Amino acid sequence: YMQILIVDDEPIELFLSKRFLGMEYQVEGFNTLPDAVHWAKNNSFDILVSDYHLDRGVKAPDVLKAIREVKGKTFRSFVLTNHTDIEKTAALKEGGFDGVIEKPLSLEKFKSIAGL
Repeated sequence: YMQILIVDDEPIELFLSKRFLGMEYQVEGFNTLPDAVHWAKNNSFDILVSDYHLDRGVKAPDVLKAIREVKGKTFRSFVLTNHTDIEKTAALKEGGFDGVIEKPLSLEKFKSIAGL
């Protein structure tokens, strides 16, 4: 089974993301970056999916940086966002993300963008 780590500070969004992706994958989800980092230290996963805006000014690039500090480049990463454009997508890809998924998340959209 492919293991996916999701970080989203909105409880409803996190619940729905886990529900959709959980139909085909093993999914672990957290509302805060410290909780996600703590879990990542002791577990392996294949894909990180991070909401773009988390609380307290934390953004997806901060999430990727923090998780990479404990896991290296052992996983693929995607940003989940409400608003995207060519410049933002390009900047996120230059920053190390493999792709950008526009909300609302669906299993089909995830598989298409992740190439699964």
